[in-house]
Amino acid sequence: MKVIKWLDEHLEEFILMIMCICMACIMMLNVIMRYVLGDSLTWAEELTCYIFVWSSFMSISYCMRKKLSVQITMVRDALPGKSRYILMIVVDVICLLLYAYMTPSAYTLCTQINRMGATSPALGIPMWIIYISPVLGFILSMIRSAQNIYFDIRDMKAFDAANTAR
Repeated sequence: MKVIKWLDEHLEEFILMIMCICMACIMMLNVIMRYVLGDSLTWAEELTCYIFVWSSFMSISYCMRKKLSVQITMVRDALPGKSRYILMIVVDVICLLLYAYMTPSAYTLCTQINRMGATSPALGIPMWIIYISPVLGFILSMIRSAQNIYFDIRDMKAFDAANTAR
């Protein structure tokens, strides 16, 4: 149970941390190779770019989990009690629907790339590995949006219970 709780709270954060460390190490290695040894690595820029793409889509889910998405907090904070929670639920539902709408298109693109058998120029890795990142990112974001909806409803009920007890 502790593992599941840790994954729920830190999965994206851990993945993003590993990706950032990998990008920094690869770029540093390439700088050393270029300026110290006079020869750069042909694959370093490509791999760094692909890791960046993956981290971009993973960060969507991270931002949803931490509620760091773009918001007009001035409007939300100006609303009275229950209205604030309703607005947050509506925003989370819109995000969930957006990710649900985008996932099939991302999956279709990934399968088309896989059927073509495209590989990356320097590394020779199958390009579907890169194109699966939006699919996984959107699925994780849908899960996080659903969690936010649950938490917002729970918090709204607690707010109602606290106000009716007065």
